[in-house]
Parts: sequence; C-alpha cells; structure tokens
Amino acid sequence: MKYLPQLLLVILCLLVYSCIKETSLEGRLPQIPPPIDTSDTDTTGPVDIDTAATFTLVSTNGNCSNATVSGTFIMGQYLTEFNTVTMDVDVTYPGQWIVFTETVNGISFADAGIFTKTGIQTITLLGAGTPGEFGTVIVPVTVGTTTCSFPVTIQEN
Repeated sequence: MKYLPQLLLVILCLLVYSCIKETSLEGRLPQIPPPIDTSDTDTTGPVDIDTAATFTLVSTNGNCSNATVSGTFIMGQYLTEFNTVTMDVDVTYPGQWIVFTETVNGISFADAGIFTKTGIQTITLLGAGTPGEFGTVIVPVTVGTTTCSFPVTIQEN
C-alpha cells in the first residue's frame, strides 16, 4: 500500500508516453533549419518563425516551374546529397515550411526551412531512397491545394 502512489505515477507516465503520436517523414530532413536570410527586405514586418508559412507551388500545365533535377540517378544505387530538385514557390506569408513528394519507383524528395519574406522563392528538396527500375518517372509534389510534378530520369546500372 505504501508503494501505491509511486506505482500509479509509473502507470500514468507509461500511459501518457504510449499515447504520443509518432510521425514519420520519408527521406532525409534537416535537423536544424537553415539560417534566416536577412539580405532582402521583409515586406511583411517581423517574421514569427514558430508559425507555418503560407505558400503555393508555382506550376505551368501541372509541371513545377523552373524545376531542375540535379545528380545522377542510377537503378539500385541509394541517392546521395547530390540528388536534389529545385523549384519555385510563391510565399504569401513567411514562416516555417516543409515539402515532401510522394515516393515513386523507390525515391522521394523532401526538405524544410523558414521563409523570411513573401514572393517567388526557390526551394531545394533532397532526394532519398533507391531507384527501382530505369527510365523516366514523374514525381508529384503537393502543397495545400496546389500540385505539380517533375520528371526524373533513372539510368541502368
């Protein structure tokens, strides 16, 4: 009976810990956001870096605008830090952002950071995974209600 309060505390702690929702983001995401760019004038006043940014993907006919895929994608070889895609986004409210693509043919792209100003900006997403089949795959990315896609060519090993 004298250990009942400690036992109840342990059970309560286990219950609370077991109820924590586990989230998983496929791909490599940075542990620390990149430094804030203060070189341009912020037209919206101070940036609250604890709020989520509001932005959309810039696209033309469903294709991500100015999407540039970098690196060599080889069937069966894990992607490296050189496998990236850059694309334009239109920021209407600065703050924290995260973007990740669907996994297609074993590969995906993702990154996160902080927007400090509004307007058209370029983001870089890091590739992760191992390409399955060779050929060209179309990788879709969705932010809010906007969706666009970009092609990735995978070479034979």
